[in-house]
Amino acid sequence: MTIGVAARGACAGAAVRAAVLGAELFGRGAIGGFAVFAVLDEAGRLDYRVTQRGGIGALALPDAWMTAQTAAVISSGPDRPEPLTQFLAGAAGVGLVTGHRIPNSLGDDGVALNQAVLELIASGEAPQSAVDQVLAANAELDAGLIAIGADGRLGWGDSARVRRRGDRGSFQRDDGTCRLALAHNSIFSSQPLAEALGEFAWAALHGVEGRLRALRLNAAVPVRLGSRDAVHIDSQGRVELIDSANPELSQARRRGTAIYLGSQVLYHGRPIGRVETELVAELAEGIATPLPGSVPSTLLMSVADVVT
Repeated sequence: MTIGVAARGACAGAAVRAAVLGAELFGRGAIGGFAVFAVLDEAGRLDYRVTQRGGIGALALPDAWMTAQTAAVISSGPDRPEPLTQFLAGAAGVGLVTGHRIPNSLGDDGVALNQAVLELIASGEAPQSAVDQVLAANAELDAGLIAIGADGRLGWGDSARVRRRGDRGSFQRDDGTCRLALAHNSIFSSQPLAEALGEFAWAALHGVEGRLRALRLNAAVPVRLGSRDAVHIDSQGRVELIDSANPELSQARRRGTAIYLGSQVLYHGRPIGRVETELVAELAEGIATPLPGSVPSTLLMSVADVVT
């Protein structure tokens, strides 16, 4: 498994979704395939959504899940063994255990590691202690674990085997009210990925806009020749117009990059940021039409260090 995320707070569901969305937009690797999303509702009841293909955008997530206070997700490439919920263990009133690599690896006792952690939490063990015990007893298994209890306590860690990998990243933050942890491996990006994903998810956890913001190409929009690359958006972050200094783009008839990396983002003609991830669309006769799905029609912008 390539990425696991768990969160506790006012918008935990939105936070874990944001982390995986960011990974799919920023990174390359075994992502955008299977995904398991789990929440504990206000009454402590457990519910899942799963998909074998399409990643986070293929999950039909209820709007109410975005404000679930306890949530977790795991995602990787497509077509994994059923049932997919084996990769994200959960129990009503107890908690959720996600992770990366193979969190459902079987220990010497024949119990999956994520289930073993869940059983320890159910018996009264703190999530961090439960994770530490299980990983210490299975140091050479290929597993990283993130556990969030129904009471909001969080624990996470990697086995000794996983800690030796050079391609892993992690992020953890706790302000006393909100808690977030994520771990990933085998996702390759041009920037430090875990920190970017963590900050994006942390802002979503608090229901605020951070340095990174999501923009959407929801409908066909004009592509016109301009003196510089720019994206015009409305108040909801929807793309309304694309300017390109590339003279070929407004005449193109193909699927290609419609919004170029580093393009300026304009709101009411005022520069507010820069594009951090590119967007591919169908191009024809000066019009960019979004590809099917929520993730292909999404891009990220940064509001920091705006250059006019």
